[in-house]
Amino acid sequence: MRTMHRLPIVILVLLSSLLWSACGAGQSESRSFEGPAPAAFAPADTGDVSVELAMNSDTISAPASQVARKIVANAVMTLVVSNTETMVDQIEALLDQAGGYVSDANLYKSSYGDAELLRGTLTLRVPADQLGIVMEQLREMAVDVRSENLTREDVTDQYSDVEAQLRNLRTTESELQALLTEVRERPNSTPEDIMAVYNNLTIIRGQIEQLQGRQNMLDNLVGLSTLTLELVPDAINQPLVDAGWRPALVVREATRALVNTLEFLGSAVIWFIVYLLPVLLLASIPIVFLIWLLRNGARRLTKSRV
Repeated sequence: MRTMHRLPIVILVLLSSLLWSACGAGQSESRSFEGPAPAAFAPADTGDVSVELAMNSDTISAPASQVARKIVANAVMTLVVSNTETMVDQIEALLDQAGGYVSDANLYKSSYGDAELLRGTLTLRVPADQLGIVMEQLREMAVDVRSENLTREDVTDQYSDVEAQLRNLRTTESELQALLTEVRERPNSTPEDIMAVYNNLTIIRGQIEQLQGRQNMLDNLVGLSTLTLELVPDAINQPLVDAGWRPALVVREATRALVNTLEFLGSAVIWFIVYLLPVLLLASIPIVFLIWLLRNGARRLTKSRV
């Protein structure tokens, strides 16, 4: 009976500690996870029920010099392109090689004089270690780079704070699970006692899932950088009054025309050798045989007349 009198005290201590921990987690959330991690439950003298939820020694933060920095990179580029559709195809091929993808695309046609030109924006997710390489290749693919901006945010403190809170909450969860098992095995426990511990365990699990979601989001932002591209057709970028002859652009266009011409001639030769020549040879067999028959018949006719 003494145990039954002390069990509500245990539940009250746990509930108070849970509410305190929840408040601490909420305050940390409003500060972008820069506040201290919620404290663990304090040990309580509960007779037969031993509740010792103390902070583990591994929750002590390591020195800043030993922590791997968590950096979130975001870049914005405005590119002048000769053909927007072709550029989009080239960007998709580039992302396939780099291991990234297009997360959002907003392309539309706008009138410029008598022409309808395609322009718009693309949002790319690029592996963090490939961001510089992808940006350099985009500069080479574009006719011109109108603007470019790169920002990096250090979220190491936020990430470390989330990890510390997760460790504390998981320790609390393990202790509550053990307490729930112990209460269920007691012959004199009431359903209210069991539900009190179970409800507190549910609250802890909800906090763990919330923090785990925050950690997953930070992992995604750190692992994949965001690159926003604005694609502007070259015809729109040109002034209404011609500023003069642009030799670099002429050389670029002439080089592209030469490459396209060589590709066409090479393809024509391959088609002729692989496809057209065998077909012509097969088609000439009956014609040659017919000519041979006609000549042979003419010779026989001439001999018979003689």
